[in-house]
Amino acid sequence: MNFKKIISILSLTVVSLMAEVYMKKPLTGITLDQDNGHYVEGGKWDSSMLKGLTTMLMYVDPDEKNKGEIFKPTIEAFEKDLDFSKFQILVVLNLNATWKPNFVIESLLKDKMEAYPQRIYVVDKKSVLVKKWGLIDNEYNTLILNKDAKVLYSHSGEWLDGEMSSVNTLVRKEVNK
Repeated sequence: MNFKKIISILSLTVVSLMAEVYMKKPLTGITLDQDNGHYVEGGKWDSSMLKGLTTMLMYVDPDEKNKGEIFKPTIEAFEKDLDFSKFQILVVLNLNATWKPNFVIESLLKDKMEAYPQRIYVVDKKSVLVKKWGLIDNEYNTLILNKDAKVLYSHSGEWLDGEMSSVNTLVRKEVNK
């Protein structure tokens, strides 16, 4: 077994253990409104919208968005063949983590909304989710949540070989429960 495989296995084990710890405690309620953030198209966002659906939540520093490129085919496959009455994709941009002007990012997000209409886009202007949920600041975070908004899987940073397959399997299993 080579070193890279050993590191991948150890990393997946640690991520699995982290997910088990998160599952014991539901995410605390959060509202993004006015100065804290909002839906890109306007209006306050409340984490209660996470309940009732399996959710893939991506919390992204706009400067780190390229770390999610490896995940693009998996997300697009979800959009093609998952039932969006049971599943949702939520993309939250951590605007506090970037030097780029907010109005530029929000303008680009409006284009993304047209290209990917099934995704829900929110901006967090003061890193509220970092502070309340313990996400990694200045990073690309991905959470898979069950219908009770409990974390089943948590990942930050670069993706390792095999993680895409694990996330794909987990999401599809949860949606079909």
